[in-house]
Amino acid sequence: MGVADEVRQRLDIVEVVSQYVQLQKAGRHFKARCPFHSEKTPSFIVSPERQTWHCFGACGTGGDVFSFLMKADKIEFPEALRRLADRAGVALAPPSPEETRAREDADRLYRVNEAAARYYHNLLLSSAPAEGARGYVHRRGLSPETVARFELGYSLDVWRGLQDHLLAAGFSREDTLAAGLCVARQDGGSYDLFRGRLLFPIRNDRGRVVGFGGRALDASNPKYLNTPQTPVFDKGSVLYGIDQATAAIRSADRAVIVEGYFDVLMAHQMGYGNVVASMGTALTERQVAVLRRFTRNLVLALDADAAGDEATLRAIVTVGQALGKATVPVPTSTGIRYQTTYRGDVRVASLPLGKDPDEVLLEGGEAWPSLVANGLSVIEYVFKATLEKLDLTQASGKQGAAEKLLPIIAELTDPVAEAHYLQRLARVVGVTEVTLRSALPRVRRSRQAGAGHVPALVPQRQRLEEFCLGLLLRYPGLRALGSQLAADDFQCTENREMFRLWQEGSDVARLQGDESMGAHIAEVVAQALPPATPKEIEADLAQVMRRLRERRLRALKLEEAAWESEDPEVNLEEVEARALPINTQLRQIFSQPPKGEAVGG
Repeated sequence: MGVADEVRQRLDIVEVVSQYVQLQKAGRHFKARCPFHSEKTPSFIVSPERQTWHCFGACGTGGDVFSFLMKADKIEFPEALRRLADRAGVALAPPSPEETRAREDADRLYRVNEAAARYYHNLLLSSAPAEGARGYVHRRGLSPETVARFELGYSLDVWRGLQDHLLAAGFSREDTLAAGLCVARQDGGSYDLFRGRLLFPIRNDRGRVVGFGGRALDASNPKYLNTPQTPVFDKGSVLYGIDQATAAIRSADRAVIVEGYFDVLMAHQMGYGNVVASMGTALTERQVAVLRRFTRNLVLALDADAAGDEATLRAIVTVGQALGKATVPVPTSTGIRYQTTYRGDVRVASLPLGKDPDEVLLEGGEAWPSLVANGLSVIEYVFKATLEKLDLTQASGKQGAAEKLLPIIAELTDPVAEAHYLQRLARVVGVTEVTLRSALPRVRRSRQAGAGHVPALVPQRQRLEEFCLGLLLRYPGLRALGSQLAADDFQCTENREMFRLWQEGSDVARLQGDESMGAHIAEVVAQALPPATPKEIEADLAQVMRRLRERRLRALKLEEAAWESEDPEVNLEEVEARALPINTQLRQIFSQPPKGEAVGG
């Protein structure tokens, strides 16, 4: 039995969920208003017998105690496993000697960075050489409270000010070098990295100082200087202000991403605490992954200039890759229509031309909520940014607009949105909508097919899921076919998380290195698979995918029926309306001829 299975057996999902929502008995089940969306009629059901939960309303999702905690607290599986294991009294595997040493080394670097932050901060507050820095901070509009809250500092314009202080405090020269605070010289000596600069301590989401950003206060280059990469600091993996912003991000269910330190400081000073910064560099997938733990709703508020537009376009691509896309089923009067969307809401705030976010905020901040709330959708921003850069009076400009925007329109599966943007592009380039529509099939053939999405229900480790995962992990050539599945097709949380990692492009070696699921992944990879030709392997995967979908839909119908029979207050018309798309999908599955007989089911 794995650790996750032992945790499941020791915990009662009703007890866990009751800490987040008030449950009412309904037959053998418990019901409540869904904690994940607004509703008047309870459609959130918890089954003590199966130890599962499911929302029969707008969410349409469900799972086990792990998936509930992940969704409720916006955390990833490893953190959910740690929290629930602690609650259940289940001991996780002790760290290896290598892991213990790495943690001790990291803790030493955190401590030396935190000692440096205190030293720099005290200099800014009271030292005579920092008078110019204090004046600069005041001119930028920062209050003493903001300076203290973010522990801004100042580095003396001397070669060994910080190093001498840290050595006197008991740290070694090696500590200062490993933390990137000092630079080694060829003659064996060393000197302070930051000299004569305003310092911004950079903290991770747990509040530990991992590095610094330093702004020059004169004409020195570079204008901004950062700590080099260290075992605890990677500029592409951390966001400035994240430690101060997590509570506000969770509360607002939205994160606003800006570029600079002062943008974050001014936003928080004005009361907008859900703002973080990419620190002047291109937004990375790793930074979005940090935010994804707290929200999937992001607003990009980058500088409103040509460079800002380019950064925003790059950031949109990054956000899309990091959040991923899903093809979600949308019920219609004739059945189910599938629509491709981001796994989250991505918006772009249009700032006044020539103004940075901190300038907008410094003018009073009244415009900021409106700018954030009225952010453009991704496609609206791409249209705007693309068309502004082209001379649409020339044939070359119109051709460029069609070449850049038709592939964007081809991504849409909502026919209303597709028609709207085709009409808009047709007006711009001066051709008929029919002409542009006739080009869409060619554009679509050139792009990779999207992934499907269906909700999960029963969380048990099953051979069918593990057989499917074993095929995907062993045979990279099955990625296109396997991408038609979604993580929610897997009922077991560990299998669902494993598939999600596979979707993100992780190879077998990286998957097996995952500390929370490495053993389970190794077991799946090591399972015996019968010998087969490539064609037979592909047929096996197609068949097992069909069976996973069928099993999920039949389980969902059983849950609907059980709820209907046991809850006297249930609205039968609502149940029938929800059952219609399920029946339609089942008919679609059985109308497709099987591609082969699955093995290992």
